[in-house]
Amino acid sequence: MALTQAQLAQAVATSKIGRYELVKLALEWVEVKKYDEEYRKLSQAELISKVLDDVVEGVATSAAIEELKKKNKTRENKAAAEEGGAASEAKA
Repeated sequence: MALTQAQLAQAVATSKIGRYELVKLALEWVEVKKYDEEYRKLSQAELISKVLDDVVEGVATSAAIEELKKKNKTRENKAAAEEGGAASEAKA
């Protein structure tokens, strides 16, 4: 569901968190979701719309962002360990 400008303005006005917190959540959500397949293929305009929808609908919450950050960190550490293991095997 793409929000119109009026709907977004209404959502911001009725939100329990302030507009700056909404923007902060949107930016953090983009950061943790940018590698997900469904987000990666979107144009910038589509990405902004999807992220704002997620924030307004309550999909993107501070708790969800923290959980994804931990998962992404674990994935990055695992990839780095595998890469380091492959590099040491190549030297041997």
